[in-house]
Amino acid sequence: MTIEINHNLDKEKGIICAEKIFSELAEQYKDEFSDLKQETKGNEIYFSFKIRGMKINGEIIVNENKVVINSKLPFAARIFQGMIESKIKENADKMLSECK
Repeated sequence: MTIEINHNLDKEKGIICAEKIFSELAEQYKDEFSDLKQETKGNEIYFSFKIRGMKINGEIIVNENKVVINSKLPFAARIFQGMIESKIKENADKMLSECK
């Protein structure tokens, strides 16, 4: 699963804002979302979490005008891929547009 979101922030601010994407989702969907772990190295944020007990991991790459979220979903989660992708993109758009 790859999600791309354009932004108009400088790279440093983009990284700070991108770090909030999954923490905000974890708070919003705390009944389904757990065990969030994130590690930032340069312009890459490595993440893992569980959604409905299924582990998901991947990376967020922050470039000058774009954030790219790459993740592999477990086979059992692929039935929910559209919903998961939609919620992540919606929240990423919100975090990047509100984070100034």
